[in-house]
Order: sequence, then structure tokens, then C-alpha cells
Amino acid sequence: MEDNNTYDVIIIGAGAAGLFCAASYEVPVRGLILEKSPSAGRKLLMSGSGQCNLTHGGDIKDFVNHYGDKGGKIRSVLYKFNNQALRDFFESRGLPLAEREDGKVFPRSLSAKDVLKLLLDCGSQKGFQLACQQKVCRIEPVDGGYTVFCEDEASNIQRRYCCRKLVVAAGGCSYPTTGSDGSIFPLLAQLGLEIVPPKPALVPIFVQDYPYGDLSGTSFTQAVVKIGGKEIQGGLLLTHTGFSGPSILNLSRYTKTGGTLQINYFPGKSTEEIISGLKKNVPKSSKQAAHFLLEYVGTAGSKRFAETICQRAGVPCTAKASSLSGSQLKKLGELLSRDTFSISGTGGFNTAMATAGGGALTEIQLKNMECRKYPGLFLIGEVLDVDGDTGGYNLQFAWSSAYAAGRKSS
Repeated sequence: MEDNNTYDVIIIGAGAAGLFCAASYEVPVRGLILEKSPSAGRKLLMSGSGQCNLTHGGDIKDFVNHYGDKGGKIRSVLYKFNNQALRDFFESRGLPLAEREDGKVFPRSLSAKDVLKLLLDCGSQKGFQLACQQKVCRIEPVDGGYTVFCEDEASNIQRRYCCRKLVVAAGGCSYPTTGSDGSIFPLLAQLGLEIVPPKPALVPIFVQDYPYGDLSGTSFTQAVVKIGGKEIQGGLLLTHTGFSGPSILNLSRYTKTGGTLQINYFPGKSTEEIISGLKKNVPKSSKQAAHFLLEYVGTAGSKRFAETICQRAGVPCTAKASSLSGSQLKKLGELLSRDTFSISGTGGFNTAMATAGGGALTEIQLKNMECRKYPGLFLIGEVLDVDGDTGGYNLQFAWSSAYAAGRKSS
């Protein structure tokens, strides 16, 4: 093989994890980053609606609860390079950050382009070249190193590259138009690595007989959502086709078709307390049913939502509240506090913010992200079976795992 196609390190994927891995090298190397798309960082540029939610504030110990059942397993990875270390990395290189009231951390410029430029510059300083439109077709372990076979999609030429160490940071399956289309998983499986079947994560949830199609855009700041024994309190958004918002997105990893989704739109009171409150106030009200219900729930509701709840309870919106029967008030209370649906599905990879599934964590040493079966081969970021909550947690794992691999493979 020609010397100019031989490298110390090759990184597959020029997304957040791949670029940060290159930037994390302690000393310059002869390195190459292979990217399937025409340009680097396309998904990174989309993060946080283009503003780039880099991580979350608070104690790194609190992060563990934001990765489902994988949190405890990746604890050491997060602790080794935590959210404060990440802030120090960017700010020491001239990119000031800011933390919002909700704990989300962004570049002060609110520009993902600034993040991408800094990472590209840092990687270049560490000796990494960037080769775009390189579709990886095969990975072969050869003589203590690796050969990567690619199709150059710009010229339709088959290329191959050799390296001593190989870092796979090709992402999962979410937003496939950005290059993370899951095509890396069959190649890893050919090496005998276990791949947990990928599925969309951080996606809207669809239910049978969805009743709120005409209320798209209606939101609740502190709804309680339950799925499969898991419960989250947070933002809930009604869309044309289903439920979304942080509470829904963060629970979507637990959904199963035919499972149950239950919502309390106005937490703080039990169903019995709500029903009792409705019964207590009804005799005093001369308002129509929908207006009475809206008055009872306060500013957290909307007139159209109150009308829809009445219709679902079989209560005419114009009926006098004082005329409502005990069974009608009970139905209203149940819909407000434990509205129950049968799950019919979730959004697909085109709408997913992350991927659940991927390379099994049992295949790597978490202290440095190196494969147990293949010394010198590293898996980082979303290519692994780790998916975090919305709010910067997925990017923090990308940074943390990339740092671990970069320092080990330096």
C-alpha cells in the first residue's frame, strides 16, 4: 500500500464524537477523518435548532439518571471527562459558553457553526486531515492494524486506507440524510461484534384514536407522563398526529406497540382530589361546562382543550356546569388526571434525535472505549448502545467517550 494512504489513526465519522476525538489528542499524529457526507458536522449543526446544546449544567453525578438503564454502566466514562471539563475545553480555546435557566449549555454566540469550526481547527492542529464523501464498505484487521475500504462517492473510485488504530464514530441511524444512516452496523457485525438492534429514540409517540389533532401547538409545562412503569414530569406538546415534548421524548425509549401511555395534565392533585374539587365547585357555578372546566384548571389549560375534554367525556360544552351529573364530573376528572391511551407506534429515524441500540457496551472496555476482541479498534458516541435524554446528554456522552478514546489512542 502507498505510504500516503497509511496513517497512525483513522476516525470514521466527522460528527461530534469523531471531531472531538481528533481534537483530544495530546500530540500531533498522522491522522485521517473519513466522512460519508459532503461536509463535516452536519448533524452537529442541527443540534439545539442550530444553536448547539453542548451539554447540561449541574453535578455530573446527576447525569447518570438520564441514560435509561445504561447510565450506571457509562458512569466512569462521564466522570473521567465531565461537563465542567467540556466547558473548560471550549472556553479555554476562545468559545465562551452560557447556561440557561433550564440547565442547557450553549455557546454564547448560539451558533453551532462556531463549535464546528473550533473542532475542525483543533483536529487540524493535531494532524488530522478530513476526507469527505468516503463511504466505508469494509473494515479488515491486518497485521496489528486495520485496512478501511471506501467508495469515493465524488469520483466513484474505490479507495483503501491503512492505520495502526481505528476509531469508529459513525453515529447511529437518526437523521440519515446527515450521514448517520446505520450503514456501519453491518460492517461491525461482520467483525463479530454484537449489535443491539437499533430503534428510534427521542421521538414523538403515536396512540390509537388520538383526539387532539386540532389542538396542535397546545403545551403543558409540568405534565406527568407514565409508560411501562416509568414516570417523568415535564413539558408535553400536542401535535397534529401525536404527543411530543421533553417528557414524551425522554420516555420514548420505553415504548412498545400496544403498551399504555397515561397522562396527568395538571399534576399536584390526585384523581380523587380533582373529582372532589369539581363536585364542590359545580353548584356554585352558573357558567357553561367548558368555561367552568377552564376556570377550574386555570392558566395551564386552554379553551379548546377544555372543550375537547368535555366532548370526550360526553358533556355538551354549552351545558350548565351546575347540571352535570356525578358520573360526568368523574369522567372529566379522570381525563384530566389519568388520560389513558394505547400506543400505536413512534416517530421513525427521520424524526429521531438519537438512536437506541448499536454496538453492545459489553464489546468494549469502558475505561478507554477499546474493543475487547480487537486491540486498536475503538467505538465512541452514538454508534454505541447508549441514548440519553434531551437537553445535552447525548452530546456529553459523545464528548466523554471521544476523549477517552483519543487519550488512549494518542
